[in-house]
Amino acid sequence: MFDYFRSRSSKVYRYGVSVVEGATKFNQYASDHHKLTLVLSNPAVLKVFSLQCDLFSMGKVTVMKNEKEIEDDPFLTFIAKPNPFTETQTQFLWDYMFFNMLGTSYTYVHSSIVDRKDNKMYFLNPGQIKWPDSLEKNRDKFIFSDADVKNINKTTITYKYLDGTKFEFPLDRLVISHDLTNSVGNFYKGPSRLDALVKVISNNEYTLDAENINLRYSGKFLVGSDKAVGQSIRVGMTDDEKTDIEQKIDTDQKSVWSLQSMVKIQRFVSDMASLQLKDQYLHQYFVIGSMYNIPRDVLEAYNSSTYENQEKARAAHTSYCLEPKGEQFMDSFENHFGYPAQGKNITISWKHLPFMQIFEKDRVDVKKTTIEVLNSLLALGVSIEQANEYLGTEFEIEEPKETENGEAQTNPAGSQETESGEGEATEGAGADKKIRRIV
Repeated sequence: MFDYFRSRSSKVYRYGVSVVEGATKFNQYASDHHKLTLVLSNPAVLKVFSLQCDLFSMGKVTVMKNEKEIEDDPFLTFIAKPNPFTETQTQFLWDYMFFNMLGTSYTYVHSSIVDRKDNKMYFLNPGQIKWPDSLEKNRDKFIFSDADVKNINKTTITYKYLDGTKFEFPLDRLVISHDLTNSVGNFYKGPSRLDALVKVISNNEYTLDAENINLRYSGKFLVGSDKAVGQSIRVGMTDDEKTDIEQKIDTDQKSVWSLQSMVKIQRFVSDMASLQLKDQYLHQYFVIGSMYNIPRDVLEAYNSSTYENQEKARAAHTSYCLEPKGEQFMDSFENHFGYPAQGKNITISWKHLPFMQIFEKDRVDVKKTTIEVLNSLLALGVSIEQANEYLGTEFEIEEPKETENGEAQTNPAGSQETESGEGEATEGAGADKKIRRIV
């Protein structure tokens, strides 16, 4: 695990890495504050964070019971306005993803009774949390008894406000969600991906500084005569002349300076385009985004091939990256509010978004192919049980009803599965039997 520091010396940001030990430590106030400052001050990192948070905040939270949605569940009302300063579910989800990307999200919930009248919920800044020494000593200790769990949950945590005052509360009021893992030496605080990006972000800062310096100096000129009037030509410059030139060229007061004699100026890089600073910036932005599993087409770091590819990339990113994070977060609230005992399940989905519909055509084509293969298998005399096992489906055959004259009543051959999930085999052994899918 790495702890990094960030300083500014000679107008240039400097980073350092020091190995503290192979575990995440408590009360690393400088590190936590530096990470937050870094995210808010570096455009590449902030772009990655904003993009991830914006996509995650579009999710729709639902509560299910017995496979039915509970539209008026108190949890939905609670997250719609968890505190006086957060008035939308969208902002609630946005804040979670932001702190989760820092490493660990700490959500303070005032009461475990979700519909309590004065119940409130806040996301805590990890840099303002003071952990007690008792947790520091037992941060990697295994717990086997319920009594020990209760004792640890009653441990007092201190949250330090910016004015120096404190707010104390028991540990069991925190809903903790980790970005990576909590099994590397601290069960209560996980590592951060930002620790692995120290050099990349440092390079990004240097790239921005280099572009800034080159642009700043590109607009400065020195004007003077070819020879000093009434003076002999001297080799080199005096210390006073050097100091005077350095002060003039490093100030923003003027763009044109008049000198007694001409001074030769040579830039460090005569062709700024050869530095490829923009390409370097985009590459570093891409590396930061890829650390958070964001595809290139979603980052839009480079020219995307087609709009359809961008939509597919967003859908895939949502399915494989955001949904697992969302389910993990919702599961934490399920356990905190005792929903499993009530038979309730809190879930989050992005299926309502337009870019998630791009795979719908593929799903329909797969279902159509499955039905066609099923009909072919039944036509060959394969039993419905064997066909289901082969295709991984759950169809069953409904025996044909007899008419008043005792004849079997069948549907026209060649019909496909209807909207209700019914269809029939077109020929062969199963041609006189109706196929019904178990939904």
